Amino acid sequence: MAKNDVNPRGGAIWGLMGFVVGAGLAFKVISAMGVQEGEDLTTTEILIVGVLLIAPIWVLMTIAERLSAEVTAGKSTEVTYWTTMTGLSVTALALVGITSIDDLLALTK
Repeated sequence: MAKNDVNPRGGAIWGLMGFVVGAGLAFKVISAMGVQEGEDLTTTEILIVGVLLIAPIWVLMTIAERLSAEVTAGKSTEVTYWTTMTGLSVTALALVGITSIDDLLALTK
């Protein structure tokens, strides 16, 4: 698959899932650091939020790209791809404490 091709196995889905995981983690870490709503973030806090937002996106999209290459090469199946990516996404969400839509809505408050 060329770099400019769209991943036929839903690569953007995993980027969005990574963003949700990263945003949930960033909100929880900033809250635990004692940052109040409306308060300006320090440079360190901005860097922490940036890394926490980008890292899960990068990890899930990299895994998806490599698994997709395995499927394309015939070393794995579509079912294995989707099962593995879904399992990783659900586990990542659970690790940051997001187990339902209500948990996502609570982060916006």
